Amino acid sequence: MVTIYDVAKEAGCSPATVSKAFNNYKSVSEKTYKKIMEVADRLGYTPNNSARALATKKTWLIGVVLSQELHAGITHPHFSEILQSFNLRVSEYGYDIVFISKRFGDKASSYLEHCLYRGVDGVLLAVGAKFREEIQCLLDSDLKCVSVEGLYPNVYTVISDNRMGSLQALEYLYFLGHRKIGHIACPLDSVAGRERFEAYKEFLEMKGLEYNSKYVVEAQDYTHEAGKVAALEFLQKTIDDLPTAVFVAYDDIAYVTMTTFQEKGVRIPEDISIIGFDNIKLSSFMTPPLTTIEQNRMLIGQKAADVLVSLIEDKPIDESYEIRIPTRLIMRNSCMRISD
Repeated sequence: MVTIYDVAKEAGCSPATVSKAFNNYKSVSEKTYKKIMEVADRLGYTPNNSARALATKKTWLIGVVLSQELHAGITHPHFSEILQSFNLRVSEYGYDIVFISKRFGDKASSYLEHCLYRGVDGVLLAVGAKFREEIQCLLDSDLKCVSVEGLYPNVYTVISDNRMGSLQALEYLYFLGHRKIGHIACPLDSVAGRERFEAYKEFLEMKGLEYNSKYVVEAQDYTHEAGKVAALEFLQKTIDDLPTAVFVAYDDIAYVTMTTFQEKGVRIPEDISIIGFDNIKLSSFMTPPLTTIEQNRMLIGQKAADVLVSLIEDKPIDESYEIRIPTRLIMRNSCMRISD
């Protein structure tokens, strides 16, 4: 393995001078700098990121900002699959990722300060609406940003087609004969929550079905605790007039809804059909297995990587700022046909 000492010996200078050249010290003359870089290239020496950045004017690092405030960060299967796909794709282009927090070492910092300290070439935003104020500094900066969660003016976003997926779910319930359909929404200040709820209302209007406010409950966040509260509220509001089906806008909350209903003696799908949205791995192991809408998280991650790298490298992008990824219906056993 070629070391900095091999480069120094071949270039006829000290290891300290080689280190200074790689770190762009002004005390190193242009002639010496060029010689060191030529020797390093000829010997196949791979310098650290700092040196690499000097040669390419890039750090080859991409920052990732996650949405921890919604309890939906890297541990959640939705984001973990997107990030895995994103990481694999950017690595094909030669980039590494680094997670950006509001702390650096033992000191508090803004997201922008952390990004500038790391010298990242671009940023992937996987943050919800509650983070808007905190990431505004990134949006206002010259850093290249792509989002896979929130929508921001003049920022590329790669996201599932929430309207399409919601209509797929609701059309399936309608096909099975359901006309009294409830909705348990994920937080309505999120893009997914808002768009899926709007699609629910649009569907009812298209089919000439009455919108009944007691059939709609919002989970306040993405935790199981919030899901249970929403499920209990839904049952309390509809105990005397239970709908025949519920469209739950998030699979984790669909899971809690199912178990909560079952604890209260409500059978699924005999008493009520339930359909979710996400198709996380847990969905197929629920009792009964959950009918749901699949998001193509692999494609979301890949597309986000392609767009961000194109931005970083000043390549043309033949896409609109909102890049919608198609969804598909996954039929399992949590829904059943009912008679007219």
